[in-house]
Formats: sequence, structure tokens, C-alpha cells
Amino acid sequence: MKYDSAIGLRINTLLATLTGMSEESNSQFASGVRPRTLIRDQVYARLAQEIVTGRLAPLEEIRDQDLQAEYGVSRTPIREAMIRLADVGLIEMSSNRFTRVAPIDLAAQADRAEAAGALIAFATAKVVPEMSDDELASLDARIQAILDSDLTRGGMPDGLRLWFALWVDIITLANNPTITRILDQNLVLHLSRSVQVRPTPEWLARQVRERLNAFRAALQARDALSAHDGVLEMFRVASADLFRAAVSGDWRVQGE
Repeated sequence: MKYDSAIGLRINTLLATLTGMSEESNSQFASGVRPRTLIRDQVYARLAQEIVTGRLAPLEEIRDQDLQAEYGVSRTPIREAMIRLADVGLIEMSSNRFTRVAPIDLAAQADRAEAAGALIAFATAKVVPEMSDDELASLDARIQAILDSDLTRGGMPDGLRLWFALWVDIITLANNPTITRILDQNLVLHLSRSVQVRPTPEWLARQVRERLNAFRAALQARDALSAHDGVLEMFRVASADLFRAAVSGDWRVQGE
């Protein structure tokens, strides 16, 4: 499943981002084969990947000269890429003072999770009545992969890969460029930043499993309303509530 080429940084690339840079991107940097019109996009994608996966830590300073030496490119595409990253909130820039990785704002993450859930819930309600049997089977396989995984690690990179694969398939089926663009440009990179550093409690994993099974049943019944509400509930329980609990210091969510 592919998105229209007019859309910027693809949601599909998130899956590659969570597992590391794609072979194509790595080979382009390693070989020096970098079409000039794409250098800033390559730098942007690579920096975003390093921030998302935590290789560049929150508040870590970013120096142009270091990136020039590491990436083998001039200062101009690096600055252009960093301006784009600042626009989406992944880095902070202060003139003549610093350029650094933006901290992870958990309260803002909760808001983003709710927004993403609402958009994906809308997309789900649209596609459920129109799904073919093959499309339903493909989504069911995504759900089964999540159920087979360790749900206490849902907010870690290995868990995020499975969840995002499911949501990407639903968004693709909805074929709504506006939803895709909002997720693509404003939400996905933030929500894929590694913020869960320890497993969540088993009781919470059980809640997620129950809701995921209910969502699965709604899809199989072609029940658009229940599927819509199920997406909202999963984003609330598995994401938004976790972020807000972390802000408030709720020990149960922190796993202590």
C-alpha cells in the first residue's frame, strides 16, 4: 500500500524509521550518490530518524559542523533540514545560542495521541462498511500480530511497529489525503519518539487486549460505529492516559 506522491514524509516510512534507516538511505549517504535536489530531504529524514529512535537525546545539542563531517554534505542542506525539524517541533533553535533536540512534552504527547486517535477512528468508520474480505483478513492479521506480542511493550519500538502497521493499513484504505497529511506532518514523528522505557503493568496490558479483541469483533461484524469507538478507546487507554499518568507521577503506569 502506497500513498500519493504529493504527500510529504510518508507515514509508511515510520515503519522503517522505527527499525532504522532504510538500506537505500544508508547507501546514498555511504556512496556519496546524493541527487542535489534531495540532499536536504535525506538529511531531514536521517535527523528525524535519529531523534525518533533516541540516538539524539532530548536537549542534546546539534552542531552544523558535526553533521557536515558525519553526513558529508554542505551546511546549507543541513540548515534547511533543521529549520523543517524546528517547524514540526522536533528541535529547538535559538539564534546564536543553540540548536538542540526538543524535549519530549508528555502533556503534548497525550493531546497528539487523542488527535491521532480521532483521525484514525474517522478513517476506520469510513472503511469498515466498504472493506473487501481480503482487506479484512489483512487487518485481522495485523491485529493477531499485536495480540501475539508482549503488550506490556506496546509503547517501545518493537510494539510501536506493530501498532503503526495496523493504523497505516487503515489510513491507506481510507485514502483521505487530508487525514494523511495531518498525521504525516504533525503527529507521527512525535508519537513515534521512544518514551516508554519500561514495560507497563500486566493489568494495563489486559485492558488493551480486551479492547483490541472488541475492535477485532467490530471489524468482523462490519460495525463502523463500534470500530470507530474502539479506536478512540485504544488510543485513550494505551496512549493518552499513559502520557497523562506519567505527567502526574502515577506509579501504576510507570511500572514501579
